[in-house]
Amino acid sequence: MLVGMTRPVLTAAAVTALTVLGARAARADEPQPPDPAAITVCVQPLGKVDRALMAPLTRSITHVYGFTVRTLPARKLAKAAWYAPRKRWRADKLLDDLLAARAAGAADGCDVTLGVTRDDISHENEEGNDWGILGLAYLDHPVAVVSSFRVKRKAGRSKQARRLAKVALHELGHTFGLEHRAEPGPGCIMNDAGGTIRTVDAERGTLCADERAHIEQKLGVSLPEVDEVDWRWIERGK
Repeated sequence: MLVGMTRPVLTAAAVTALTVLGARAARADEPQPPDPAAITVCVQPLGKVDRALMAPLTRSITHVYGFTVRTLPARKLAKAAWYAPRKRWRADKLLDDLLAARAAGAADGCDVTLGVTRDDISHENEEGNDWGILGLAYLDHPVAVVSSFRVKRKAGRSKQARRLAKVALHELGHTFGLEHRAEPGPGCIMNDAGGTIRTVDAERGTLCADERAHIEQKLGVSLPEVDEVDWRWIERGK
């Protein structure tokens, strides 16, 4: 399992999305940094999803980042992404499909599109092997994808919800230019999973100070000050 592999190529769509956000933050008459709620993350169901995990996922984004979250109509998994030898879906192909959908206007009003599926996803690792993963994002691109397939291992519904939320928060960090940490920080959301879900379980679900500062500078917003995630609210909405 690998979380947050990135490809450092910036498309025109990504430049446009992030430039618009930067322009929104540059108004001289703003007495305070813009509200992060002005940024919209659109959750895009891909194929079948674990419905019980969707609400906690969306609440986690609002709780930690302060962004507005909108759920788009379900979209089929792209046929081009099917990897028959392992009977799963190539995550990079799914990201390419999400980028194409944005270019076609299917995600109007969405600053970032987060694909979510319950199907198994994978990516070709450095050795050229097909490697099962939890999520993937292209660095500085407005698209990411996460899968609940691997969060279920030895986990009840509560732990599954926490795992998927952390993976989503991690991948969103990549979309705003955060790379994996050169040195792991205690509980930091951008730690590299290193091929094991234990790293995900060890994360607090919050941004470390340098991660938070990067996103605030990148987007020109003031993110919520979250020192400890309210998992009860995220999981139950109360």
